[in-house]
Amino acid sequence: MSDTGHKVVLITGGLSDIGRATALAFAKDGYAVVLNHRRGEEQAREFANVLLREGGAKQVEMIRGDVRRRAEVQAMFAQACQVFGSVDVLINNAGINRDRSFVEMSDEEWEMVIDTILKGTFMCSQEYARQYKGPAGNIVNIGAVTGIKGRINGANYCSARAGILVLTKCMALELAPRIRVNTVTPGRIDTEEVRVRYKLDEPQNRSRFEQDVPLLRMGRPDEIAGMITYLVSSGQYITGQNFMVDGGLFMR
Repeated sequence: MSDTGHKVVLITGGLSDIGRATALAFAKDGYAVVLNHRRGEEQAREFANVLLREGGAKQVEMIRGDVRRRAEVQAMFAQACQVFGSVDVLINNAGINRDRSFVEMSDEEWEMVIDTILKGTFMCSQEYARQYKGPAGNIVNIGAVTGIKGRINGANYCSARAGILVLTKCMALELAPRIRVNTVTPGRIDTEEVRVRYKLDEPQNRSRFEQDVPLLRMGRPDEIAGMITYLVSSGQYITGQNFMVDGGLFMR
């Protein structure tokens, strides 16, 4: 808990659609919010105002940094702890895609994605665990259905997300009982990245995309945020697990 008496959540990839929804959800639950991002400062300031004005955030700190770099991860936690005293909850949401066919994928494309998703989660979680001194910490990692099923042109991304599932279990075993660690795995969520990737502005594409989902629609970022906040606030006897928020997609 921060020096001001409020719990503190740190969210990586905080300006993505899921990052924003998660930040708003925690703000409305009374948390102070630390958002890590790699985008422009203007975007960060604008969203900070949204969190304060619409989310009722107790306090907001925006920190630009690359989760692939140990020094920048350490600086992020140092800044957060300087402002708040400690970080209570870590959401590892940062991710990136660099699609290419398996035989043509470059070392750089492989490393960028693996380092952002898997190495970034490892380093952020490690720094979090080192600074957290309380009795009830939480780490929530973000997975992907394709980390289980695979997909074409995504060997780097799918491998990184698959690694998250096992890393979650390893951390849950080692950090228990003080820190719980879980994964939330989104299915087809209505985000900018998904809309662009699958050209969902075209009605026929969106219809086909939704027909594969038993609930016959795409999920919303706030539905991912809802699972994350549930695990933190109400899931006191849950650790080392993966929760699919996919409208039943993976059943097929």
